[in-house]
Order: sequence, then C-alpha cells, then structure tokens
Amino acid sequence: MKKVVVCTLVVLATMVQSVKAQKKEFKEEIKREVSFDSPGNSDNVLIVQNLNGSIAVEGYDGNQVQLLVEKSIWGKTSEKLEQGKQEIGIKVLRQGNEIVLHAQVPNMEYKDGRLSSIDHHKWVAPSYDHRLDFKVRVPRNIQLSVGTINNGEVRVSNMAGSYIKANNINGGIELGNVTGKTDVHAINGEVKISYAANPKESSTYYSLNGDINISYQDDLSAEIAFKSMNGELFTDFEIARQYAKTSKNESGKGKKAKYRYEAKPIVQIGDGTLFHDFETLNGNVFIKKI
Repeated sequence: MKKVVVCTLVVLATMVQSVKAQKKEFKEEIKREVSFDSPGNSDNVLIVQNLNGSIAVEGYDGNQVQLLVEKSIWGKTSEKLEQGKQEIGIKVLRQGNEIVLHAQVPNMEYKDGRLSSIDHHKWVAPSYDHRLDFKVRVPRNIQLSVGTINNGEVRVSNMAGSYIKANNINGGIELGNVTGKTDVHAINGEVKISYAANPKESSTYYSLNGDINISYQDDLSAEIAFKSMNGELFTDFEIARQYAKTSKNESGKGKKAKYRYEAKPIVQIGDGTLFHDFETLNGNVFIKKI
C-alpha cells in the first residue's frame, strides 16, 4: 500500500507541474510614490487592500509612501495573458488624511475600507491567474489598516503609530516592533505580534484556525479576556487574579426578544488598566514577556 501511495503522489505532482508549465507567464514591477497632504501628522492613515498576494509594510523616518508591487499573471493562451495584463493593476486613492492602495481586479470594488464583490454575493474569478505582492515603506508614525484574502501573508514592521488594523483570510499576520491599539483578524493563519511599546488602548486579537502569539513589554497592565473552543491560554506574566465576566447579548424586540448570557474567563496582569480581548476556535494563545 505504501508504494502505491507514493507513486500516486509522484504522478499527481508531475501532472500539476506539467499544467503549470503549459501556462504563459507575465511579470512586472509597479512603483509609486505618494505624499500625505500634512506630512508628519499622526492622524494620517494608510489603507492597503489586496485580493491575491502578500502585503509587507515597513515604517521608516521619511515622509513619502513608497510602493513596490510585484505583478504576476498566468494565462493558458496569449489572449488570456494579455487580458490579465490589461485588467489587473493597482489603484491609489486620496481621501482627506487617508491614502488608499488597493488591488484593481475585475468584479471587485473598494468600499467602506475593504475590497468586496460588486454584486455582494459571489465573486466571478477571471479566466486567468494573478498575484499582486505589495511592499510598502511608510512614515512610521501613521495609522495603518491592511488586509488580504488569498495566497499571501500580512507583515508589518517598525511602526510607531497609534493604531494598526490587520486582516487575512487564508494566511498569517505578523507585526514586529510595533506600537498602538491593535485589531487583528485571521481565519486560516497564525497571528504573531511583538510590541516595541505596549498598546495604550484596549485591543482585539482573533484567529479562527491558528495560534495567537503576543510578546508584550514587561510593564503590561491589562485584563485579558479569552474565548476558545479547542485552545488554551499560556503566559509567563505573573497573574494578579482570575475571574469570569458575564455579558448579556440581546436579539429580537418586544415579546420576541431573546437574551444570551456568556461568561468569559478573565486573567488580570498588573493593575488591569486596559482590556485586551483574545478569541480562537482551534488555536492556543501565548502571551509572553519580551
């Protein structure tokens, strides 16, 4: 039986490589530089939204938003390849103190801070494959909101702004040497964060099918709320106390109103100054000292 399985895997791998080899490929680099209207303003916000591919954001001491996108198209025919070259790209939008960089993809639109299907129900994929990998250098003191959906990771480093939001559907999220209130949401990937300075506002951390690893500075003072179906919470911080906090959720109105009470375990570290909310379904939470 083992030999049959091995042979089957080899055949399948060969078939996949053969199909890939048959596709025509196009690659190019797209470069842009954009400036905020008020450079140095800590209220400036950069939004980066992608569909297929990774996002890497690095903070630096300059004032320009420097963008490099690696664009890749694969098509079974020259016509499909050319169609992809024309249809896939990036858009740069300026909205007050916001700069938006997003993937330009057929049947998708940027609305309310994210990419979504134009018909709001089902996205119709184009007849070619594509990938856009964003690499962005930004002023380190700005606020940031980034997200991708397929075939990529979200990585942010060296940011000193007051807020970071990061989302990924089918990949992980990694924030390194960052500060600020944090809102991260991953579905099929791990969340890893290390703080140069602990958040000064309450933050939320979510991963459906992955571990959450957070490294705080040793002056952490927070209540840690934890919810998981199949995971556990681990920490090397000294625990001041543990208790359960009950919340009431209401649905419906009048006689049809329904109430659901939920008790959530709370771990207090230090004086419990802030409230950090952690949730997983199939992952553990690790809260560590740097």
